[in-house]
Amino acid sequence: MATKQTKKTIPETAPSLISNEKLQQMYSAMLKCRILEAHARDLRGRPTLKGKEAAAVGATIDLQPDDALVFPANAAVGGFLKGASLSSLFAQLQAKNGTPKRKAATSAGPGAQSSLATGVALARGTGKTGNVTLAFLSQHPGQSPTGHEALLFADAHKLPIVYVDIDGGSENIAAEAYRFPVIPVDGSDVVAVYRVAHECIVRARRGGGPSIIACRPFSVKESIGGSQDPLRSMENYLSLKGLSMHDKKQRIIHTFEAEIKQAIKTAGKTAASKKSADSIPHLFYL
Repeated sequence: MATKQTKKTIPETAPSLISNEKLQQMYSAMLKCRILEAHARDLRGRPTLKGKEAAAVGATIDLQPDDALVFPANAAVGGFLKGASLSSLFAQLQAKNGTPKRKAATSAGPGAQSSLATGVALARGTGKTGNVTLAFLSQHPGQSPTGHEALLFADAHKLPIVYVDIDGGSENIAAEAYRFPVIPVDGSDVVAVYRVAHECIVRARRGGGPSIIACRPFSVKESIGGSQDPLRSMENYLSLKGLSMHDKKQRIIHTFEAEIKQAIKTAGKTAASKKSADSIPHLFYL
């Protein structure tokens, strides 16, 4: 019986040197996502994407305005990463149902998320525009026959889509299952996610077709049942580069909390604050 091996082909070359400014930008975005998630969790009373900020930020930070973002039903982080105002996000969170209207057809069941995401990519064209679709999935994208067929379809039509499996189940896909890259990456390392996402997105823009990023925790604490906090990991990384974020972290927290406080106060009181988060161009929810 043949041993399954994960396909790890890296199709393009990532930036060999990431600027200090970019590194600090990624840290700031992760910290804001963590803060926003805390407020969203308080309002919704259910888990969100805490602890997965590295995957969210590392993959999206260089998206272009006309690129599509497909996200699990999480208005706060998905909308924030695509540029929604805090007022519009909290207007949605304060709504009675607490759930944004979705551009996708329905709430995705097991294995169906990749089908819906592939449909978004198909509707947006086959790569002639140079734009890509970045789809965050909370399920193994090929775990059902329908999802598997969607991936084969995306490959056959060279759709410019990058699937980001935030739970890492795709890592165990057999190398021969698909003709496109399936790349495991440490989901707690924003720099690692950024490098892999850059490669996959460039490949998609150039007509290379789809790829899967399997964001699994590769933490050294994994063996004792723990997981590495992506924010603390990035803080340590920056400190080793002589870029201590201690003082900046406090300023970011203070400023962003004040912005959120104001957004909560004004959400729903003006026409502008009632603008739905899902009216942002090229943002879709599963």
